[in-house]
Amino acid sequence: MPVLSVLSRYLDWATACWQGRVDAVLAELGVIHEAMSAPENPDGIKSTDPHEVIRRTIGYLTNNRDRMNYPRYRRAGLPTCSGMVESLIKRFNRRVKGTEKFWNPSQAESILQARAAFLSEDERLAKHLKSRSISTFRRYESTRTRKAG
Repeated sequence: MPVLSVLSRYLDWATACWQGRVDAVLAELGVIHEAMSAPENPDGIKSTDPHEVIRRTIGYLTNNRDRMNYPRYRRAGLPTCSGMVESLIKRFNRRVKGTEKFWNPSQAESILQARAAFLSEDERLAKHLKSRSISTFRRYESTRTRKAG
């Protein structure tokens, strides 16, 4: 089968799924799958074998058909792509984790508060650094000095 024909068919199926016609794609894939000859050695089948690719695709579409109602999601104003979440994760990683920033998951809330204070560009971070119990900005007196005074 020519590459352009395969690409055209794929684009037609992707468009049909986007339009909420998953059942039509499943029906077409089912006909193709039945028409294909079964692999000679089903135990040694490769994941790239066309028979296996179509079988897995049918399984995926069957299992996710109810979650692929994209027209309803678009009407409701819901996101239908993962780009927004992926962008947020990248932004989070850059701002909180970044390079040369290491932190313990149990301390994540403290790190997030400190980063938020830093990024807000107001006096919150300076106030926090001056008032925390161990600070390079505070003057400490030894126990002897306090008792002597």
